[in-house]
Amino acid sequence: MSRETLLRVTTPEPWPADGPKLTVDTESAEHADEPIRSAGLNQPWRAAVAGIELVVAVVLLLVGWWAWQRGTVTIYLPGPQGAVDVVTRSIGSWLGTSVGAVTMAGLLLLDAIRQLVLASRARRRESNGV
Repeated sequence: MSRETLLRVTTPEPWPADGPKLTVDTESAEHADEPIRSAGLNQPWRAAVAGIELVVAVVLLLVGWWAWQRGTVTIYLPGPQGAVDVVTRSIGSWLGTSVGAVTMAGLLLLDAIRQLVLASRARRRESNGV
C-alpha cells in the first residue's frame, strides 16, 4: 500500500459526522421563512375509516360469539342406575376461530380509537414571533 493511499484512508473526512454541508440553492432560500407543514394527520376521512372499523369489529364480535357457541358441545350419557352423566366437549377449531375473531375485533377497536383521535386532533399553530 502506498503512502498516499494510506494517508487518504486514515485522514478524517472534511465534513462533520452528520454529513456534508450542502449549499443552499435559490429555491429553498426563497421559501425559508415559511413554516414547515407536516403531512396533515387531521384529515376528515379518518373518521369514516374509524366508522367502518367499528362496524367490522362488531361483526367480528358476533362471529366470535357464534363460533364459541359452536365450539362447546354438551353430551348427556346414561350413567349407572338411571343417572345421567353430563359431558362437555370442546372443539378446538371453533374455539380458535372465536379467539381469533375477538382478537381481531379488539385490534380494530384500538385502531378505530386511534383514527378518531387523529381525525379530531387540532393542528398546532406555529408562531412566527409576531
